[in-house]
Amino acid sequence: MWDFMFMGFRRMGRDESFVEFALKMLIQVLINFSMGLIMAFFIFVFGLWSIVRSYQPNPITAVIYFVSAACAAFAFVSTYLLVLYGAAAGSVYGAAKLAESQRRLEGGRGYGQQRVQYGYGGNRPHYQ
Repeated sequence: MWDFMFMGFRRMGRDESFVEFALKMLIQVLINFSMGLIMAFFIFVFGLWSIVRSYQPNPITAVIYFVSAACAAFAFVSTYLLVLYGAAAGSVYGAAKLAESQRRLEGGRGYGQQRVQYGYGGNRPHYQ
C-alpha cells in the first residue's frame, strides 16, 4: 500500500483529467489487493503443510486435510477478488451512467428529443 500512498501525494498531470487520475488510483488499489491476496495464499499453502505435518496424522488424512484447506483458501481468495473487481466495475459503470445522464440534462434538450416543425417549413400563418 505504500506505492498507493505515494501515488496519492503526487499531483495530477497537466494533461490528465480527474477521471484518468481516479481510474489510475482504482487500478493501483486493485493490483495491490490482488498481489497481496495471491502472495498471502501461497504463503499460507506453504506454511499449511508444516502445520499438518506437526500433528503427525496418517498420510491419507494429512493429504485430504491439506487439499481441502488449500481449496478453501483458494475459494476465499478467488471470491474476495471477484467481489472486489465486481464492485469496482459496478462503480465505474454507475459513474459512467451518472455522467451520461448529467450530460444529457445539462445539454438543454433531452436525449432523443427532436424539434418537430409542422407545415411546409415556412413561417406562414395557419389561415393562408
